[in-house]
Amino acid sequence: MSVKPKEAVMPNRRTILQLFALGSLATVPAVSAANRSDTDPAAAWRNPGAGQKDPRLYSLAHAILAPNPHNRQPWLVSLEGEDSIILYFDTTRRLPATDPYDRQLAIGCGAFLEILSIAAREIGYDAQTNLFPAGEPQPLLNDKPLAHIRLVKGGSKDPLYSFITQRRSNKEAYDAKKRVSAESLQALLAVEPTETLTLSGTLSGNPQCEALRQLSIQAYRQEIQTPVALKESIDLMRIGKAEIAKYRDGIDLDFPGIGAMQAIGLLTREKMMTPGTKAYQQGLEQYDPLAKSASGYVWMISNSKDRFAEIAVGRAYARLNLRATALGIAIHPMSQALQEYAEMSALKADAEQAVGLSSDSRLQMLARIGYARQVPPSPRRGLEEHIRT
Repeated sequence: MSVKPKEAVMPNRRTILQLFALGSLATVPAVSAANRSDTDPAAAWRNPGAGQKDPRLYSLAHAILAPNPHNRQPWLVSLEGEDSIILYFDTTRRLPATDPYDRQLAIGCGAFLEILSIAAREIGYDAQTNLFPAGEPQPLLNDKPLAHIRLVKGGSKDPLYSFITQRRSNKEAYDAKKRVSAESLQALLAVEPTETLTLSGTLSGNPQCEALRQLSIQAYRQEIQTPVALKESIDLMRIGKAEIAKYRDGIDLDFPGIGAMQAIGLLTREKMMTPGTKAYQQGLEQYDPLAKSASGYVWMISNSKDRFAEIAVGRAYARLNLRATALGIAIHPMSQALQEYAEMSALKADAEQAVGLSSDSRLQMLARIGYARQVPPSPRRGLEEHIRT
């Protein structure tokens, strides 16, 4: 039974850029004849897989709800024979500025595989997965099969299944009056034994936590101050209901009066990109309250640096996110300091030092935790958009 958090204490006003960065749907429309699944950005979250007789489609309908960077949803699949799925990486959905080696996107693909596996077990199937059947892709992911998945009868139900549609990456400011306890952190970090991954955490008041808090603020500011990285995010903004419904991916921005603000020029992508403007300054500062409200941080370290480790991290993070949901804990990846472009290198080294990283390991994920109000789901493009014909 999940523990329900108290309502978060929210600020009296939000800046435009704060709303932009929160990245959650301001309103989730009800399903109607005029609000079809091909335009409704939240349709995929409602009863996924309902009516599907093919267990592969049922499992895939859940898998597309997996967490992934910048909500790129970089998944393509084909159905082979009567029991198999081929998973491909969609090379058109790269993040070349902030994820130059596709590491974070590979982690997203790992999360996809884990959610698929959990959903398959719910209906009595085991997802047997063979990674990179055409060889490990380096230095970038490619358009060759990322995984071959075969569904066979068997597999026991996973208690995390019931939290798939409730799972969120909660980008709100967290409740400063309610802190994650040491016991709750221990429950969150309780994972299946593994020789390849280490999951750790720290709570507010610990010097390590405070170091990670400051690093997450500095790293986000560095991303904003790196023009090509900032442009990558702004290009992926979906501003207003029409754009959100059209794309159903990326960073969605919608709130009352947004159309009028666009019409009179108060809200433009150009102003968000331009140093010295109020919009730019607000964007530069808007992660400060998010980091400061965190109750603690959790992180994942892999014992190797290959693609197999990245997939394993994604699978483990999907389970961590679901377990946080079960415990009523909000979680939000803040991995800017782990990104592998030149302007971030100094902060990346500081983050690695803060967690005591050894030279043969890799810091793969960093996320803040706390308690916050429930938020709506991020947009999804729908299962049909991911199936290759």
